[in-house]
Amino acid sequence: MRIDTLYEFLLLTSNLSFTETAKSFFISQSVLSNHISGLEKELGIRLFVRDRHSVRLTEAGTLFLEDAQKIVVDYEHALGRISQYRDGVSSVIRIGFLLGSYGSFLPLVCRRYSEQHPEVGFHFKTMEIGDIQAKLSENRIDMGFTLFTKDIRGGKYAYHCLYKDRYKLAVPKTHRLAKRESVSLADLEGETVLSPRFSRTRNTLSQVGVRLRNAGIEVRTDDQIVDSGALMATLVATDHVAMALDHHKVYGSGNVVFIPIDEEGMDLCCGPIWKKSKETDVLLSFLDFLVKETKGFTKDDFLSREGAEDLPPL
Repeated sequence: MRIDTLYEFLLLTSNLSFTETAKSFFISQSVLSNHISGLEKELGIRLFVRDRHSVRLTEAGTLFLEDAQKIVVDYEHALGRISQYRDGVSSVIRIGFLLGSYGSFLPLVCRRYSEQHPEVGFHFKTMEIGDIQAKLSENRIDMGFTLFTKDIRGGKYAYHCLYKDRYKLAVPKTHRLAKRESVSLADLEGETVLSPRFSRTRNTLSQVGVRLRNAGIEVRTDDQIVDSGALMATLVATDHVAMALDHHKVYGSGNVVFIPIDEEGMDLCCGPIWKKSKETDVLLSFLDFLVKETKGFTKDDFLSREGAEDLPPL
């Protein structure tokens, strides 16, 4: 079984077009047909039903699809591990982070660390705030750069606060509150505060939502808003408001204003969290390096997305 044929099979299952699949792999349609026929002969079963007008998966093809995907994922994972081995990398730190809440500094610090510790590599994945703690719990990432409140301290998670952030009110530029220098919860009377469904896991936004409801403010959870970009777009389209943080500005496209909230209990810590049970010498070594390299950084430095030339020397 050729791995190239599995790639062809997977693309064909998604577009159900021999013509388009052949073009994508720069082969003729007849060559692709031979590859698929050979795969079917090897498996001893038909994967596709083909006629003059359509192509569709058979029941067996649908069953094989799941296994083919796993084979390709495992193959690519193996290639990655061999590549790391050739490069002398024996440990990998898997990092999940919030897009916008951590700017240019994070990959730069990681690069500097790898220069001094070439045996350590990094994998990165952008996540939403509700997903990071869940992925840590599932051991899918080793360290999450996120926002957290006092309730995450202690227990099974360790943390380090790099900078402090504070909830703000996100409103469209045309909103009645848009020109205010600050607002209180009382100013939200009569407003609808949108709350996105980042995930079912507990997150800081759900805690703030409870506080707003206790103050008599309407909080509307919209299951169709699944990420920060969708939240900012919905605010502009509906003229509603939302609780947000500075890192959401990257999604606002200049159409949303962020107003400070004059209330207690709106502060958050921003920094890495990790499971105490999964602490390793490599993880703690990187954390120590990170803290030293970013000593003296301001909040703006941590959020900067302008590149290395605009950051304090690392």
